[in-house]
Amino acid sequence: MRKLFLMLLMLLPVIAVAAQGDGTIYGLVTVNNAEVRAGPDFAFATVGRLPLNASVVILGRSGDFFNRWDGRQWLQVDWNGTTAWIYARLLRTSVAFNSIPPTGRLLPRDANGRVPDVFDLSTDFCEGWRGDFTRSGDFMAGDSELTVIYPGLEGANVYSVITISPTGFRTAFDSETTEAKILLDRLPTEPGTYTWRVAPYWTNAPERYRWQQVCLLQTGGTFERPVVPTPTPRGPQG
Repeated sequence: MRKLFLMLLMLLPVIAVAAQGDGTIYGLVTVNNAEVRAGPDFAFATVGRLPLNASVVILGRSGDFFNRWDGRQWLQVDWNGTTAWIYARLLRTSVAFNSIPPTGRLLPRDANGRVPDVFDLSTDFCEGWRGDFTRSGDFMAGDSELTVIYPGLEGANVYSVITISPTGFRTAFDSETTEAKILLDRLPTEPGTYTWRVAPYWTNAPERYRWQQVCLLQTGGTFERPVVPTPTPRGPQG
Protein backbone atom coordinates (compact mmCIF):
# COMPACT_ATOMS: atom_id res chain seq x y z
CA MET A 1 0.00 0.00 0.00
CA ARG A 2 2.77 2.42 0.92
CA LYS A 3 4.67 1.70 -2.35
CA LEU A 4 1.52 2.49 -4.34
CA PHE A 5 1.08 5.69 -2.36
CA LEU A 6 4.62 6.82 -3.15
CA MET A 7 4.11 6.07 -6.85
CA LEU A 8 1.05 8.32 -6.81
CA LEU A 9 3.10 11.07 -5.18
CA MET A 10 5.66 10.89 -7.99
CA LEU A 11 2.95 11.05 -10.65
CA LEU A 12 1.27 14.10 -9.12
CA PRO A 13 3.91 16.84 -8.85
CA VAL A 14 1.55 19.67 -7.92
CA ILE A 15 -1.68 18.32 -6.45
CA ALA A 16 -1.40 16.91 -2.92
CA VAL A 17 -3.01 13.52 -2.36
CA ALA A 18 -4.90 12.38 0.69
CA ALA A 19 -3.18 11.19 3.86
CA GLN A 20 -3.17 7.51 4.75
CA GLY A 21 -6.19 6.13 6.59
CA ASP A 22 -4.31 6.02 9.90
CA GLY A 23 -3.66 9.77 9.75
CA THR A 24 0.03 9.47 8.95
CA ILE A 25 1.34 12.25 6.71
CA TYR A 26 4.12 11.35 4.27
CA GLY A 27 6.64 13.39 2.35
CA LEU A 28 8.79 12.57 -0.68
CA VAL A 29 12.13 14.33 -1.15
CA THR A 30 12.27 16.12 -4.52
CA VAL A 31 16.01 16.95 -4.65
CA ASN A 32 19.21 15.07 -3.99
CA ASN A 33 21.06 15.63 -0.71
CA ALA A 34 18.25 17.60 0.91
CA GLU A 35 19.56 19.19 4.10
CA VAL A 36 17.94 18.08 7.35
CA ARG A 37 18.27 20.63 10.14
CA ALA A 38 17.94 20.61 13.91
CA GLY A 39 15.15 23.20 13.85
CA PRO A 40 12.78 25.07 11.53
CA ASP A 41 15.18 27.74 10.26
CA PHE A 42 18.18 27.92 7.95
CA ALA A 43 20.23 29.14 10.94
CA PHE A 44 19.92 25.78 12.70
CA ALA A 45 22.71 23.23 12.35
CA THR A 46 22.53 20.62 9.58
CA VAL A 47 22.13 17.16 11.12
CA GLY A 48 22.02 15.08 7.94
CA ARG A 49 20.93 14.80 4.32
CA LEU A 50 18.35 12.81 2.38
CA PRO A 51 18.56 11.50 -1.19
CA LEU A 52 16.11 12.15 -4.01
CA ASN A 53 12.82 10.21 -3.61
CA ALA A 54 13.47 9.35 0.04
CA SER A 55 10.25 8.91 2.01
CA VAL A 56 9.71 10.58 5.40
CA VAL A 57 6.94 10.71 7.97
CA ILE A 58 5.84 14.29 8.64
CA LEU A 59 5.04 15.28 12.22
CA GLY A 60 4.24 18.97 11.87
CA ARG A 61 5.04 22.29 10.25
CA SER A 62 6.33 25.78 10.94
CA GLY A 63 5.02 28.79 9.02
CA ASP A 64 2.22 29.18 6.51
CA PHE A 65 2.10 28.94 2.73
CA PHE A 66 0.36 31.77 0.88
CA ASN A 67 1.39 32.13 -2.75
CA ARG A 68 5.10 31.22 -2.84
CA TRP A 69 7.88 29.57 -0.84
CA ASP A 70 9.88 32.28 0.94
CA GLY A 71 12.13 30.38 3.37
CA ARG A 72 9.67 30.45 6.26
CA GLN A 73 7.88 27.15 5.61
CA TRP A 74 9.37 24.08 7.30
CA LEU A 75 8.31 20.50 7.93
CA GLN A 76 9.11 18.48 11.03
CA VAL A 77 9.96 14.86 10.24
CA ASP A 78 10.70 11.64 12.06
CA TRP A 79 14.51 11.44 11.97
CA ASN A 80 15.93 8.15 13.19
CA GLY A 81 13.54 8.02 16.10
CA THR A 82 13.90 11.70 17.01
CA THR A 83 12.72 14.83 15.17
CA ALA A 84 14.33 17.15 12.64
CA TRP A 85 13.27 19.71 10.04
CA ILE A 86 13.38 20.08 6.25
CA TYR A 87 12.60 23.16 4.20
CA ALA A 88 9.12 22.48 2.85
CA ARG A 89 9.97 23.31 -0.75
CA LEU A 90 12.18 20.22 -0.85
CA LEU A 91 9.30 17.83 -0.11
CA ARG A 92 6.10 16.75 -1.84
CA THR A 93 3.53 16.04 0.86
CA SER A 94 0.46 13.82 1.10
CA VAL A 95 -1.69 16.71 2.37
CA ALA A 96 -1.61 20.44 1.70
CA PHE A 97 1.07 22.27 3.70
CA ASN A 98 -1.34 24.47 5.66
CA SER A 99 -3.37 21.39 6.68
CA ILE A 100 -0.39 19.98 8.61
CA PRO A 101 -0.55 20.84 12.35
CA PRO A 102 1.89 23.57 13.46
CA THR A 103 4.68 22.36 15.77
CA GLY A 104 7.41 25.01 15.43
CA ARG A 105 8.31 28.64 14.82
CA LEU A 106 11.07 30.57 13.07
CA LEU A 107 13.90 31.97 15.15
CA PRO A 108 13.86 35.59 16.36
CA ARG A 109 16.17 38.09 14.68
CA ASP A 110 17.86 41.25 15.94
CA ALA A 111 17.98 44.60 14.11
CA ASN A 112 20.78 43.25 11.87
CA GLY A 113 18.78 40.17 10.88
CA ARG A 114 20.95 37.86 13.00
CA VAL A 115 19.76 35.22 15.44
CA PRO A 116 20.67 36.35 18.98
CA ASP A 117 23.73 34.53 20.34
CA VAL A 118 21.78 33.38 23.41
CA PHE A 119 20.18 30.56 21.42
CA ASP A 120 21.84 27.18 20.93
CA LEU A 121 21.32 26.34 17.26
CA SER A 122 22.69 22.81 17.48
CA THR A 123 19.34 21.48 18.68
CA ASP A 124 15.65 22.28 18.38
CA PHE A 125 15.59 23.87 21.83
CA CYS A 126 11.80 24.25 21.81
CA GLU A 127 11.60 20.45 22.00
CA GLY A 128 13.35 20.78 25.36
CA TRP A 129 11.02 23.46 26.70
CA ARG A 130 9.39 21.09 29.15
CA GLY A 131 8.73 21.13 32.86
CA ASP A 132 6.08 21.67 35.48
CA PHE A 133 3.25 24.16 35.05
CA THR A 134 1.72 24.96 38.45
CA ARG A 135 -0.84 27.34 39.86
CA SER A 136 -1.55 28.56 43.38
CA GLY A 137 -4.54 30.56 44.53
CA ASP A 138 -8.25 30.15 43.85
CA PHE A 139 -10.64 32.83 42.69
CA MET A 140 -13.56 30.70 43.84
CA ALA A 141 -12.16 30.84 47.38
CA GLY A 142 -12.03 34.63 47.31
CA ASP A 143 -8.47 35.23 46.10
CA SER A 144 -7.90 38.30 43.93
CA GLU A 145 -4.86 36.88 42.11
CA LEU A 146 -3.37 33.56 41.02
CA THR A 147 0.33 32.76 40.83
CA VAL A 148 1.39 30.55 37.92
CA ILE A 149 4.84 29.03 37.46
CA TYR A 150 6.18 27.54 34.22
CA PRO A 151 9.51 26.22 32.88
CA GLY A 152 12.13 28.63 31.61
CA LEU A 153 13.66 28.60 28.14
CA GLU A 154 17.34 29.38 27.62
CA GLY A 155 17.53 32.58 25.57
CA ALA A 156 14.01 33.84 26.25
CA ASN A 157 13.90 37.08 28.24
CA VAL A 158 10.16 37.60 28.63
CA TYR A 159 7.12 35.33 28.93
CA SER A 160 3.45 35.91 28.31
CA VAL A 161 0.69 34.05 30.12
CA ILE A 162 -2.48 34.14 28.04
CA THR A 163 -5.81 33.48 29.73
CA ILE A 164 -8.69 32.36 27.51
CA SER A 165 -12.28 32.81 28.67
CA PRO A 166 -15.04 30.27 27.88
CA THR A 167 -16.02 32.33 24.82
CA GLY A 168 -12.42 32.85 23.68
CA PHE A 169 -11.60 36.32 25.05
CA ARG A 170 -7.85 36.57 25.70
CA THR A 171 -5.98 38.53 28.35
CA ALA A 172 -2.16 38.68 28.57
CA PHE A 173 -0.16 38.74 31.80
CA ASP A 174 3.53 39.31 31.07
CA SER A 175 6.60 38.59 33.15
CA GLU A 176 10.39 38.61 32.82
CA THR A 177 10.64 35.54 35.08
CA THR A 178 9.14 32.05 35.17
CA GLU A 179 6.39 33.28 37.49
CA ALA A 180 3.42 35.49 36.64
CA LYS A 181 0.34 36.86 38.39
CA ILE A 182 -3.16 36.50 36.95
CA LEU A 183 -5.27 39.33 38.36
CA LEU A 184 -8.98 38.89 38.79
CA ASP A 185 -9.80 42.55 38.12
CA ARG A 186 -8.12 42.38 34.70
CA LEU A 187 -10.18 39.41 33.51
CA PRO A 188 -13.51 39.83 31.72
CA THR A 189 -16.58 39.51 33.94
CA GLU A 190 -17.56 36.30 32.12
CA PRO A 191 -17.71 33.42 34.64
CA GLY A 192 -16.69 29.82 33.99
CA THR A 193 -13.60 27.77 33.22
CA TYR A 194 -10.61 29.67 31.85
CA THR A 195 -7.50 28.14 30.26
CA TRP A 196 -4.05 29.61 30.80
CA ARG A 197 -1.24 29.15 28.29
CA VAL A 198 2.37 30.34 28.16
CA ALA A 199 4.74 31.44 25.38
CA PRO A 200 8.40 32.52 25.64
CA TYR A 201 9.60 35.61 23.78
CA TRP A 202 12.88 37.33 22.94
CA THR A 203 13.14 41.08 22.58
CA ASN A 204 15.69 43.88 22.62
CA ALA A 205 13.06 46.62 22.74
CA PRO A 206 10.52 47.65 25.39
CA GLU A 207 7.57 47.90 23.00
CA ARG A 208 5.43 44.78 23.21
CA TYR A 209 4.67 44.79 19.48
CA ARG A 210 8.37 44.19 18.85
CA TRP A 211 8.54 41.04 20.98
CA GLN A 212 9.31 37.92 18.94
CA GLN A 213 7.74 34.64 20.03
CA VAL A 214 10.28 31.83 20.26
CA CYS A 215 8.21 28.67 20.79
CA LEU A 216 4.55 27.77 20.44
CA LEU A 217 2.15 28.31 23.32
CA GLN A 218 1.93 25.53 25.86
CA THR A 219 -1.16 24.96 28.00
CA GLY A 220 -0.50 25.29 31.71
CA GLY A 221 -3.93 24.45 33.08
CA THR A 222 -7.34 25.86 33.90
CA PHE A 223 -9.02 27.86 36.65
CA GLU A 224 -12.54 28.94 37.55
CA ARG A 225 -13.73 32.53 37.40
CA PRO A 226 -16.71 33.19 39.71
CA VAL A 227 -19.90 34.99 38.79
CA VAL A 228 -19.64 38.72 39.36
CA PRO A 229 -22.28 39.70 41.96
CA THR A 230 -25.06 41.89 40.67
CA PRO A 231 -25.16 45.19 42.55
CA THR A 232 -28.19 45.60 44.79
CA PRO A 233 -30.40 48.45 43.54
CA ARG A 234 -30.50 51.36 45.90
CA GLY A 235 -33.87 52.84 46.74
CA PRO A 236 -34.72 56.53 46.57
CA GLN A 237 -33.18 58.59 49.30
CA GLY A 238 -35.31 60.99 51.23
